[in-house]
Amino acid sequence: MVKLLNTGFTRLRKNKLFWILAAFSIGLALLVVYTQYRSMKIYGDTIEAEQLMLNYATVIGVVIAIFTSLFLGVEYSDGAIRNKISVGHRRIHIYVSNFVIITVTSLFSYIVFTAVVSFIGIPLFGAITIPISKLLMLLGCIFVTIVAYSSIFTFIAMAIQNKAVTATVSIMLAFSLMMAALTCLKILQTQEYTPITSIRNGEIVTEKIKNPKYPSEMEKEIYQAFLNLNPAGQMFQLAGRTAPDLKVLPVYSLGIFLVFTASGIVLFHKKDLK
Repeated sequence: MVKLLNTGFTRLRKNKLFWILAAFSIGLALLVVYTQYRSMKIYGDTIEAEQLMLNYATVIGVVIAIFTSLFLGVEYSDGAIRNKISVGHRRIHIYVSNFVIITVTSLFSYIVFTAVVSFIGIPLFGAITIPISKLLMLLGCIFVTIVAYSSIFTFIAMAIQNKAVTATVSIMLAFSLMMAALTCLKILQTQEYTPITSIRNGEIVTEKIKNPKYPSEMEKEIYQAFLNLNPAGQMFQLAGRTAPDLKVLPVYSLGIFLVFTASGIVLFHKKDLK
């Protein structure tokens, strides 16, 4: 498998898509810093440097979906998969090597973004305001979730032989996961009481009434579980620093990784290559 990894990373370095991803990561970091600096100067907003480091987490799922579908999508169309098998490489090694390349590239993208934001953002906005241990834990959880994302989109890319279909399915799934996460967050953030203002005897009176849409404790536990199981849900919680228990999230990500990687290896092993 070492030979497969060496070949894969060599192909990666020569691929324009990789350098586009690197440029995108740098460009996005510069854009985030610029918009936040402008907001601070115009509106007097308080900007936390560590928050900028976490923001990329909310959209990186879409980035991984696009990169994976385009980079691995050509493995079938140009005959690379068949060639690897014909020269004696085992299917499990082919699958795992592709997963490793996607994961390393995705982590590289986030690390580049974080490095640029830190290098420029800290001098502009000041030192990090939370304990370094907390920031490292948040970033560590993000990296583990990136591994989970990579396992999902590698599974799709290796299961579907058509690059266009792979890209469509992957991107649609990435956005669907984001929408599902936002829906769960909206429900969990529902206020228990709603303020109602009325006029009584010529006086303005404000009172709170029970919100009929407020979820029960059981419903909140269910929605929180769905949010934790969803990689996009994990990323929104990590970026917003709203996760009830950070230590739980890597466990969910590990489960996602194991399920999709094991399923992908089995499916690819049985796959009839056209």
